[in-house]
Parts: sequence; structure tokens; C-alpha cells
Amino acid sequence: MDDQQHSGALSPSRDAALSRPDFPFARVARRLGIDPALAEVALRDDERARGAVAEAVQAFLTADDDHRAGRPPSSAIASDPDFPTGVGMALVGAAVLWDARDLVPRVALRVAKDHFEDGADELAASYAALVQESVDPGEDSRDDAVAWAAQSLLVSILQRSGSPARAEEIARDLAAHAIPIDLWRDDDPSLPDDSMAWHGGAFVGGIPPRRDERSLSYEDVHDYMNSLLAQTQREQQAEGEGTGG
Repeated sequence: MDDQQHSGALSPSRDAALSRPDFPFARVARRLGIDPALAEVALRDDERARGAVAEAVQAFLTADDDHRAGRPPSSAIASDPDFPTGVGMALVGAAVLWDARDLVPRVALRVAKDHFEDGADELAASYAALVQESVDPGEDSRDDAVAWAAQSLLVSILQRSGSPARAEEIARDLAAHAIPIDLWRDDDPSLPDDSMAWHGGAFVGGIPPRRDERSLSYEDVHDYMNSLLAQTQREQQAEGEGTGG
């Protein structure tokens, strides 16, 4: 019961989002590899939509691996003009919207890294925090590794844009748990044999990832995804009107 309540508290209202008159069903469907002609029916089918999100996330991770390694993309998702960062952000939003919490951490970490490398430290910290909010400590070693990678990224973020003292505090915590300080640089992080499970960030007491001291909540991602897609829809409509004129 507690787990169900916890999950419900984190998840935005899918019905409310899909009931919005400006919700861009066709755009979302295309991004998830669903036939736009079947968009509304498919996206209202939770099981089908979650399956599509899972497939799109896997395609994204494969294409992003190719991108980071300098290889030709092996997935069509790489042809999206918003790839990789914008596509990753949209997929995080979709995973949140359809309660696919387990799909959030790996994609959100990639997005956080992209933002950091682009110099957008507040967004990077927010997505790093979202990675950690999506991981249940000690449940899965792979998720633990991703959460620790996000923690190591926070050290670099704080060194550049935040508090050096806080960065040093986190760095000491990483060392105490046998976590490499540059773990975030690995595309598919894994933990050394002598490392310890992710502790949920309790040691640092909840690092405020943005200067306004608010982490990026699931509701924030939900709202961002909808505003992003609504903006895209308006741009497409404007282009269509311009062509028609």
C-alpha cells in the first residue's frame, strides 16, 4: 500500500494531460514510434503506450551510444532534429507520464551530462537529481551505479557553478563508498566490486540542485514535456499556415 501511494504521489495525472485540447497526440506518437493515425487510441492504452516508451528509450540509448562513440547511428530516432538532448528530455517526460519510473534514470543521466557539457549547470543538476529521485536504494545494482554516477556529476557541477565546499563533501562521500569520482563519464556506469550500494543521497541531506533550491520534480517534467510539445505543435501549425499562404 505504501509503495502504491508513493508511486501515485510521484506520478502526474495522465488523464489530465491526455484530456488537454492541445495535447499533440500525433507528435508524441511519432516520437514513440507509433503510427500517428492511431495516436489517440494507442496513447490512451496504458500498456501499449508503456511498451512504446520502453522501445523508444532502448532505441534512444543505442543511438546515443553510437553518437558518443562517433559511430553512424543505427536507429532512426537519431534523425530527429532534437536528438540527442531534446529527445532524451521528451522520453523522460513520457516515462514519467506513463508511470514507467524504471526507464527514467539512464535517460535522465544522459540528459544531465549533455546539459553539463553545454554549460547549462542548473538543468544538469536538476536532471541529476531526477535520476536519484527515480532510484530505490539497493534495489538494483545497475540503478545504484546510475545514481552514483549522477552524484559524481554533481561534484563537477558544484565545482564549476556551486559550492566548492559542498563539492568536496560529496567527493569525500564518494571516496568513502569506493565510488570513482568520474563515474559519470561512463556511458553505461558500473560499480567496482568493493563499492557500496546507493544510499539515497542521505549523506548530503538533499542537495539543492538549482539556486532556487527546488529539485526537478515529476510534475515539473510533466509540465515541461507538455509545454515543449505544445510549442512544437504551434510551430508546426505556423509553418503549415505559412506554406498554405
